[in-house]
Amino acid sequence: MTRLDTAIDRLAAAMARLDAAVAESVHRGFRDRDVLDGELKVLRHTHILLQNEAREVAEHLDDVIGRLNDITEEDQEEEEV
Repeated sequence: MTRLDTAIDRLAAAMARLDAAVAESVHRGFRDRDVLDGELKVLRHTHILLQNEAREVAEHLDDVIGRLNDITEEDQEEEEV
């Protein structure tokens, strides 16, 4: 085997390793994308749940504020009498 044949064999081996690395990178990229898609779905669902909970809390706060205003108005009316 000549030096040229040895160099060609080494080059072919290096190209095969490079091809394998690229294929693995692409495969890993698809896996990572699938993982990120799953996480995004979970985050969107969590966001919707938190929005609903925030609306409920806001409604309860509005009710409490309304009751406090009613009590304050009643106290002011009693003081005026």
